[in-house]
Amino acid sequence: MISVVKWWMPMGHFQRSDDNFFGETTMRVSIVVAIILVGQAGSVLAYDFDWKNLLMASLKLRQSLDYDANVDSYMQVFRPDVWNRYRNDEFEMAEKRRETIEIMKKAVAAYSLDEDIVVTTSMEIGSYDFETKGFPLDGLNESSYYYASSYQNGNFPNRFTMHLSNPAALGHLQLSEAQAKEFLNSRKNRNGEISRKVYVKLYLRVKKFRNEPDALLGEITKYSIYADAAHLRRLSEVDVAQKAKEKKAAETAALTAQTSQ
Repeated sequence: MISVVKWWMPMGHFQRSDDNFFGETTMRVSIVVAIILVGQAGSVLAYDFDWKNLLMASLKLRQSLDYDANVDSYMQVFRPDVWNRYRNDEFEMAEKRRETIEIMKKAVAAYSLDEDIVVTTSMEIGSYDFETKGFPLDGLNESSYYYASSYQNGNFPNRFTMHLSNPAALGHLQLSEAQAKEFLNSRKNRNGEISRKVYVKLYLRVKKFRNEPDALLGEITKYSIYADAAHLRRLSEVDVAQKAKEKKAAETAALTAQTSQ
């Protein structure tokens, strides 16, 4: 299955009240998505899922990046005005290449693989499971991936794919029976038809190349599920990385207790 990303990312969007679907409100000011300006240093909360950020992740992953071999492509992508103005003048270009290499080095150094890349997409929920108290999410499997492309790419790949190392981490939409019933009723039309589409933000941490320089492998660290495309009515949020830490700590504690007996 090929999962094609559908993304909606308002630049500079602030959410002043974090409302979940069931009316519980926490007043706060939070940045929904931090926009990275490539080439400028500074900490970010998360990167947009776009071709330029996937390119920067791929450059960061390279053990020994050949700046001289990639400077022209970098200039075409990130400094197109400079490229178009000076590309026919070898003397001016020699200077612009030296200048761009320094910019490139700073940009690669500033890009952090410890920050997540945020994919926004939509999925369908299945029938409510009364035993596990949740809706199964129909969307990801071992062959799923997301991609971003660009036609202004120099000699860089015109498309990058993001594959998932832990697709099973995206589990159920956990809701109580009462909440689930309320949610389905809000999606039912006059003919009794129910829309089962939900909107998901996946936070992915780039780990390594999958097999080729244009294929990245990412790990789901967190996900949020929303009732609406504007991501204002949150249904659920799961910190996958934190749950993994808690599970490991519990297993360690159980093993320690067992060995001490």
